[in-house]
Amino acid sequence: MFRVRNYKLAMAGANVEFIRSPNIGGVLDPRFLVIHYTASGPGFDTARYFARPEAKVSAHLVIRRDGTVIQCVPFDTVGWHAGVSQWTDRTGRFFTGLNRYAIGIEIENWGPLRRTGSGWISWSDQPVEGSKVIEARHKFGRPDCGWETFTEAQVQATIEAARAICDAYGITEIVGHDDIAPGRKSDPGPAWNMASFKAKVFGRSEDGPATYMVRSPTGLNLRVGPGIDQPLRRPDPLPDGTRVIVHEARDRWRLVSVLNAAGDPDFSGWVHGGFLVES
Repeated sequence: MFRVRNYKLAMAGANVEFIRSPNIGGVLDPRFLVIHYTASGPGFDTARYFARPEAKVSAHLVIRRDGTVIQCVPFDTVGWHAGVSQWTDRTGRFFTGLNRYAIGIEIENWGPLRRTGSGWISWSDQPVEGSKVIEARHKFGRPDCGWETFTEAQVQATIEAARAICDAYGITEIVGHDDIAPGRKSDPGPAWNMASFKAKVFGRSEDGPATYMVRSPTGLNLRVGPGIDQPLRRPDPLPDGTRVIVHEARDRWRLVSVLNAAGDPDFSGWVHGGFLVES
């Protein structure tokens, strides 16, 4: 069982291994927990990479495939993991530059994979065993490809670390990098069951996001950004009765994923929230 002491993660009275990263900012105001994948293979030491100044990136924790947890940045210090990012919290407050407000956990994983005649390969052309791959569409519509699965040891270690962090800092919102940088980032991707993860961290039933329905006889335009001046994402409006899930709110606008006939996210964009009703 992990706990936080003096801004570091500890278990059984001792801190987890600490490999300090120089890629840090000022004082952190922890309000969110952000989940990432590293886009790296088993032979790459992410924590050691974060320790290099030229990397210009870091996260608070790295969780290896065997479940080992390494800390690289203390929890009171800004890490460089979120980049250009934004999020509206449950109270409606809008945040930009999530590095200042978020603790980041990097989970070692290849992320999206390409199919070849001989099987699956990573972005660096490294082969990945087929038994460790699922085929899935990203919740924002792309990429639709193979994804390396996360190990049970990683999942359990991340749950336990997240519980300790959320308890210590009163964090109630966990998001993926893809949530705060949609279109730019795809981690942690569909191989990470975010609904199950959050339910286990917070000790509640495993509920997914609420489903909404378009209620507009003439259809509802899907746009690339929040505003009537934004270009259309698709030429035809979403038909009345289209089912969507909401990821983010910006004033009256909502970032949604449109669900296909199987109930899976198919593509995404912004719509006016006044034409959505909970289904």
